[in-house]
Amino acid sequence: MVTKATAALSESRKQLVKFGLIGVLAVLTDLSTYWIFLNTLPENVASGSMRNEVVAKALSFLCGLLVTYQFNKRWTWRRKDRNNRRLVKFMLTYGVSLVLNVAINTVALELLHKQEPFTTLPFKYFIGFVLATGVCATFTFIGQKFWIFKEVE
Repeated sequence: MVTKATAALSESRKQLVKFGLIGVLAVLTDLSTYWIFLNTLPENVASGSMRNEVVAKALSFLCGLLVTYQFNKRWTWRRKDRNNRRLVKFMLTYGVSLVLNVAINTVALELLHKQEPFTTLPFKYFIGFVLATGVCATFTFIGQKFWIFKEVE
């Protein structure tokens, strides 16, 4: 006999797997557009000292955001309605995640480029990307499950 708690745990596992698969697609979108932006934007794309890494990371994150919202809404959380409040919550969660993502990536790159023994490591941009993505994936899953797409009882 399946208890309510067991059924909820099983559903949570399915959601985590779906979130993970969509996350892979979103990360591939993020990574590929990050690479494209890094290689096409001018070195100082914005005024002042803002380097193209910051702008490239922000733009690529937004590309991944579009993928994750549409697929998670429909497949992971099975929501078909047009709930503007949910969209606002999503944008707030991902706004915080964007700031975290860019900040973690920037700090990681600073350490990797300037602090011994990290300066000799290869793939510095990839390392920063993976670190920022891992932290933000955890943050956004929790936000989606318990706030944005929370089951209404």
